Amino acid sequence: MLRKNELLEIKDILVEMKQEILKNLDERIKSNDMSEHREIGDIFDDADLEQSREFNLLLTTRERQKLDQIENALSKLDQGEYGYCEDCEESIPVGRLKAMPFATLCVKCKSERESLEGTPSVFIEEKGN
Repeated sequence: MLRKNELLEIKDILVEMKQEILKNLDERIKSNDMSEHREIGDIFDDADLEQSREFNLLLTTRERQKLDQIENALSKLDQGEYGYCEDCEESIPVGRLKAMPFATLCVKCKSERESLEGTPSVFIEEKGN
């Protein structure tokens, strides 16, 4: 079971992660808005702009997934259900939670899932699916 000071520390980490994601998304949106007002360029400028938009959309999807995981972790913290593995229901070690505060699986269960499912993507693997 996590101590109160550890829970507060992890909550601060989660809130900081959330704020950073929202800040990055806001900057990206502003950047895209500015590119809409550019002067007409050649076909290479248009291709480069389109590639940047696609890359930003991909990052936004990943960040949205990570944001959902952070929100889920914050909700569990508020409900007193944070820090337990979704598979075996054992406590997740505090070191793992500090490194990945939105983790929903202990290392053992995570490894078992990875061996069954194959290599996971960066953030989706912690969702518990």
